[in-house]
Amino acid sequence: MRRLWPRSLLGQLMLIVALAVLFAQAINFALHYTAGERLRFAEAAAPLVVRIAEAEERGAAEAPERRRGPRRRFFRVEARSAVASEDRYRIAAIERRLRRAVESEGLGERAIEVGRADAEAERFRDFRERRFGRHAGERRGEFYRVAVPLEDGRWLNGWLRLRPHNFGAVGLILAHTIVLYLIVLLAVWWFARRVSRPLDALTRSAENFEESAPVEPLEPSGPSDVARLTVAYNTMRDRIAAMLAEKDHMLGAIGHDLRTPLAALRIRAENVEDATERTRMIETIEDMNETLEDILSLARLGRAGARAEALDLTALVDSAIEDFRDVGEDVELADGERIVVQGRANLLKRAIRNLIGNAVRYGERARVAVRREAGQALIEIADEGPGIDAADLERVFEPFARLEGSRNRERGGTGLGLALARAIVRDHGGALTLENGEEGGLLAVVALPMEG
Repeated sequence: MRRLWPRSLLGQLMLIVALAVLFAQAINFALHYTAGERLRFAEAAAPLVVRIAEAEERGAAEAPERRRGPRRRFFRVEARSAVASEDRYRIAAIERRLRRAVESEGLGERAIEVGRADAEAERFRDFRERRFGRHAGERRGEFYRVAVPLEDGRWLNGWLRLRPHNFGAVGLILAHTIVLYLIVLLAVWWFARRVSRPLDALTRSAENFEESAPVEPLEPSGPSDVARLTVAYNTMRDRIAAMLAEKDHMLGAIGHDLRTPLAALRIRAENVEDATERTRMIETIEDMNETLEDILSLARLGRAGARAEALDLTALVDSAIEDFRDVGEDVELADGERIVVQGRANLLKRAIRNLIGNAVRYGERARVAVRREAGQALIEIADEGPGIDAADLERVFEPFARLEGSRNRERGGTGLGLALARAIVRDHGGALTLENGEEGGLLAVVALPMEG
C-alpha cells in the first residue's frame, strides 16, 4: 500500500481530495438510489391503497364482474386469495413493505400476500398497454400477484407493478462526479503547485548550500506562510554563511598561531643534550602537530573548497598503499578493475591512509580490495587484530574516542583518524562502516557513489 501512496505534497494532496470526492459521491449515489427505490415502490403501492379503501367503503354493493374501468379490471374482489389459490411463490420483503404502506394510510394491519407473476403477466399484454402505455411491453418492469384480506372476509386480488430501475440517475451522478473531479482537482492542483514551487526552490537552495558560487536570495512567493518561511530561510542562510566564514578565519589564525610556537619548540628540542629526552620531546611536538592538523582538517570539512573531479579509485588506493610500503609495512592490494568516482584526491587519500594506518597499527597488517557492487565503489580494508566489541563499532567514530586495551593512546593516534575518515567519506556522498570479521580482525568498508 505504501508503494501506491505518493511521496510529494502535490501527489498526496490530490489523492486525498480525489478519495474524499469519491467517498462523498458514493454516499450521494446511495442516497439517490434509496430515494429512487422508495419513490418506485410508493408509485406501485398507491393504486393498491386506493383500491383497498374503495373496496372497504362500497363493500359488496357492486358485483366484481360488473365493475368497469382499468383500475377495477386490474383489481377484483374475490372469495379467496389469488396468491394462495394459484400457489405462487411468496416474496416476504415486498409483503412487509406493502403492509407498512397500508398501515401508514390508516387501513389497519393486514396479512397481505405477494407472489411472483412475471410469467403470468404475459397474458395481460393488451391490458398493460392500455394501463401503462404503448411501450409498457418493452419496459414492463416487475409484476407481482397481490392479495389483500378485506374486513368482510373476502380478498382483494390484483396485480402490482414496479417500474424499471431508473439508471439514468446513475449516469447523471457519474457525469456530476466527472465534472466535480475536473473542477476540484484542477483547483487543488493549482493551489498545491503554488505552495510546492517555493518549497522546491527552498529544497534546491538547501542542497546547493555548500557550492562555492554565491547564491542569490530566494524571492518570497506563494501563500504568506510559505513566503515567511522563505524570508526566514534567507536570513538563516546568511547567518550560517557568515559563521562559516568567521570559523575559517579563526581556524586559519589558530593554525598559524600554534604552528609558530610548535616550530620554535622543535628547534629548541633539537638542542637538548640528553638524547632520550630530546627524542621524547620531538615525538610530543610531532603528536601535537598531527593533532592540530587533524582538528583543522575535520573543522574545514563541509565548507566549499576545491571542486570534485573524476578519479581512478584503484590508482588512488594504490598510491596511498605505496606510502606504507616505503616504510616496510605489511599492506597488500588485491587485483581489481579500474573504477572511476567523483571526488577530491587529497581528501580521499587521507581517509584511506587513516584507515590503513589503523589496520597496520592495531592489526599488524592490512589487506585492501577495491570492487564495485550495486552501483557503488567499495574499498575494503581488513586487518588481523583483535577487533572491536559490537557495542563500540559506532563509538569509535566520535572525535577523540579511544578504546581500552590494544587500541589506546600509547600505541599512537590522536583519536581523530576514524572521525576524519568518516567525515571525508560522507562529504563525498558515501558511507564508512566497521564490522568484525568472521575469523577475527576488523573490516572497514568505504562505499562511494560511482560516476554516471
